[in-house]
Amino acid sequence: MKIGVITPMAEEKIALTAILKDTVTRQHGSTTITSGTYNGHEVMLTESGIGKVAAASATTVMIDNFNPDLIVNTGSAGALDPELKIGDEVIGTRIAYSDVDVTTFGYAYGQLPNRPLYYEADASVVAEFKKLTTTKEGLIVSGDQFIQEDGKKKILAHFPDALLAEMEAAAVAQVATQFGTPFIVLRGVSDLANGESNVVFDDFVIEAGKASAKLLIRYLDQKK
Repeated sequence: MKIGVITPMAEEKIALTAILKDTVTRQHGSTTITSGTYNGHEVMLTESGIGKVAAASATTVMIDNFNPDLIVNTGSAGALDPELKIGDEVIGTRIAYSDVDVTTFGYAYGQLPNRPLYYEADASVVAEFKKLTTTKEGLIVSGDQFIQEDGKKKILAHFPDALLAEMEAAAVAQVATQFGTPFIVLRGVSDLANGESNVVFDDFVIEAGKASAKLLIRYLDQKK
């Protein structure tokens, strides 16, 4: 199986880089992609950079050059669900934009013109991941903001069932959908999207990246 893994930050890919064998690194414009093997799988790994444009660009480069069977977006995120705590894993089954507003033209809040409101992760892949963990699964929202308390309230007003907020997954999901490539989003909680998030984020981003990476590794271990 060929799997393309996209992480926003270097800290979030440490655990994944460590497991790859026979690695080769290639430069595609400003996007660096390291390919290697793990448990019989071909894994391509890139650090996209932070934000939707960076994520969309890296996803396009990944799919266009490597044609993976599955795109996995891993990394950290801020918790919107009060039951989540730092270090928890979340499976993103639906992804939406939290900062898009063209409602004046009759679209739902978060929906780009002529695009779906929600991007759906591949159902069969989600089912396989759900067998590996009891972690929560559901809606993750993306916007070009680091969310604090006021932003959290605004997001939940539009998406009351959202579990996490972050800055890349919807762009990854949109590009993967446009290419017809299955995708899934795995995120670890790095902060609680409250007034202290900027303080705790740096302390926990690596641990959050490890949490989502461990879930992906469990999937690769059982996938033939």
